[in-house]
Amino acid sequence: MRTRLHSLFDQIEDEFSEIYTENTELRKTITALNEKLQTCDHAPSDKNELAPTNGLDILKSNIKGKSSGISSSQLSQRLKTTYKTGTSKLVSSFKPSANVICKAVQEFRGHKDGIWDVSSSQVNVNIAGSASADQKAKLRNTQNGECVATYHGHSGSVNCVRFHPERQVALTVSGDTTAQVWGYDCSGVNDELNDYDSVEGEEKHHDTPGNCLFGCNVYWYITDSTPQVSQDYHNPLICVTCHTSPVVGCDWLMDGVHFVTASWDRTSCLIDSSTSQTVQTLSGHDLPLTYVSAHSKQKLIVTSSKDATFRVCDFRVPTVHTVIVGQGHTQSISSAVFTTDEKIVSSSDDRCVKVWDLKSMRAPIASMRFDSPVNRISVSRRGVIVIPHDNRQIRLYDTSGARIARLPRNDRTSHRRVVTAATWVEGATPSVLTCGWDKLIIGWNIEIPNSLTLQK
Repeated sequence: MRTRLHSLFDQIEDEFSEIYTENTELRKTITALNEKLQTCDHAPSDKNELAPTNGLDILKSNIKGKSSGISSSQLSQRLKTTYKTGTSKLVSSFKPSANVICKAVQEFRGHKDGIWDVSSSQVNVNIAGSASADQKAKLRNTQNGECVATYHGHSGSVNCVRFHPERQVALTVSGDTTAQVWGYDCSGVNDELNDYDSVEGEEKHHDTPGNCLFGCNVYWYITDSTPQVSQDYHNPLICVTCHTSPVVGCDWLMDGVHFVTASWDRTSCLIDSSTSQTVQTLSGHDLPLTYVSAHSKQKLIVTSSKDATFRVCDFRVPTVHTVIVGQGHTQSISSAVFTTDEKIVSSSDDRCVKVWDLKSMRAPIASMRFDSPVNRISVSRRGVIVIPHDNRQIRLYDTSGARIARLPRNDRTSHRRVVTAATWVEGATPSVLTCGWDKLIIGWNIEIPNSLTLQK
């Protein structure tokens, strides 16, 4: 075996040597041709000399035999037309979005394993929650990066976290098959942005190495204020076990009383938090569920599954529960969420994001295809979709399918591994939070002009 491996490595080295030699010869040939071209360009013109004097003439002379019946003006026009036609689509796809500002402003650490989900509080926009495979859920102050609370109540991977729409209550679900509701107290978190300032405000901050936690023209600083003590929570207010397999998704309904869960057992449960009882178990998917989302203003929920479908359940009429099945993806759907203008946006492992009209689900009204599977997306009130990918890219599109921007990615200001989820933080900075398997949460400051969005 060892002899065989050595023989293979020797063959590889020989191939690299041959390629290197060929590359060197090609470089010499290109250099010689460039020198000849420069000599022709600088040679004095002669009436009796027919030698070409520029690149276009050289091209004409090379194809003279094939285009002897075409005049020089016709040939020039044909070359221009071919160039414009061949590059118009490529150039249009790379048009810069100069008016969109995207930069990383925060980085949160603390989890010991990959992060599945991230969410922001509606009660206090400066509080964000994260769910991790390290069996913990953490709450953070997005203004100074401090961890203000850690929940230890689960015995399995925490797969999703959602905040109550009106109270300081969080909902988490886990691989231990439970959904747990627990309270927290973050009333001391200041809503004002006091802990951060621009580089010009150096008199407010330390100027010693180590306070600047980020490089490449993106900075945040630690102030002299006393760090807030992180609180540990172990006991839930409500613990519901209504599934037989890991629970991967959850969300609060608009009334703040009911919440919904999604599990690998192919069911979704509607639960009354006031009684801890399961109101209804929703079935119909052929494969495990991957996500569930509730409408912010109506009693509607949408579940997504590995069977490449999503199902919209209507609870607006108590006696009639309408179910609409959305079909259009070819692989597992990673998430499906509602927008504020009665649309649904779905993301899938088939590398597509599709927008659907809630009133007509026969075909998507917009479709976006990418080069990598898409994970848990989020849609802002203005209709901007933040799209995290397996290949670490994060893109911004509107619900018409138009590209707005791509968040910068390099070794310092981006995720190092798969980006699993993203969420908008309405009315605060950072305005977008993303998380991934690199155990990081990154806050992004995104400024989009109203002219580039559909929903005002």
